[in-house]
Amino acid sequence: MKVSICLPTLNSIRYLPDRLSSIVGQSYENWELIVVDSGSSDGTIQMVEDLRAQDERVQIIQTPPDGIYPNFNRGIEFANAELVYIATSDDTMADNFLEKMVSALESNQDCDIAHCPMRVLSADGSLGIDWWREESIFARSTGSLLIENHKRLAPLDGVLCLLGNNVYSSVTQMLIRKCLFDRVGGYKSTWGSLGDFHWNLRAGLVANTIHVPDTWGGWRMHPEQATAGVRLGSMDHQISIDQMIADVLDGLDRFVEKSEQVEICGRLVPRARVLRDYLREYEGCRSIFHRRLFMLRQLVDGKLVAWTHLCALLGGGSHWVRDAPELVVSWFDDDVLVPLG
Repeated sequence: MKVSICLPTLNSIRYLPDRLSSIVGQSYENWELIVVDSGSSDGTIQMVEDLRAQDERVQIIQTPPDGIYPNFNRGIEFANAELVYIATSDDTMADNFLEKMVSALESNQDCDIAHCPMRVLSADGSLGIDWWREESIFARSTGSLLIENHKRLAPLDGVLCLLGNNVYSSVTQMLIRKCLFDRVGGYKSTWGSLGDFHWNLRAGLVANTIHVPDTWGGWRMHPEQATAGVRLGSMDHQISIDQMIADVLDGLDRFVEKSEQVEICGRLVPRARVLRDYLREYEGCRSIFHRRLFMLRQLVDGKLVAWTHLCALLGGGSHWVRDAPELVVSWFDDDVLVPLG
């Protein structure tokens, strides 16, 4: 299977050598590289031109400087392959990334996304703090399967997104069938650098995902990255997340087609939104006293989520808030995390 690697660039010369090396050095060689540049003036174009002179798999598209998500979409539009990888210009990946991810999708035709662990990198490329394995919603919903091959059946990951955070932390961890973009649409730039959450929510509601634990996609943390200005947990951030969730749910009937997924979404989407609202207010309380007072008020009002929380605390579940993603997994009637051995 061929892979279209879509690489958006805008004055990316600082980190581009590492990114291009990670592509050219792949053990899997059946790929094309589509560089979508927005008028770079720092030597980026010359570096790509030099690579194109050596490798006929490379092409360059010049576009207006109108944002990273329009360039994601342009790269996908020009893709000639069945599989798409979006290679953010400041990140990298393991040498066996494409080999492992392509093999997973070849062996699991019912999955439209292959996903792998994240390796957090510092600006200089050294290993950063590995928060993904402990703190990401993906990890907290997965348990011991995090280090095993497993399928995640839709709409699990979409319902998890309704808790207000990305389940797929970075696009660098994902290899995607192009047909999924035909189904759920491309990326929207309405919400700035948070727009991948909007796409991940749509995709997670309809697409099965195969998790591939023995490779990795890198996410380089540095001050110039697109998400550096996002104040996670701020009121503006929460408002944007709420707007994206509302936008997706308002248009759910445009891409959720399977009757069983429609039924599950109808049952669990409201439940997930109630849980998110409860968690947001609970975590926003100033002290333990105010948290207990908030819970008491919710109990008096007969809120089921508060009773669930209280029962967990009485049973020794002091990390109930942190374990909320596992709670969501338990709502499904059938196993939605399927180990593959």
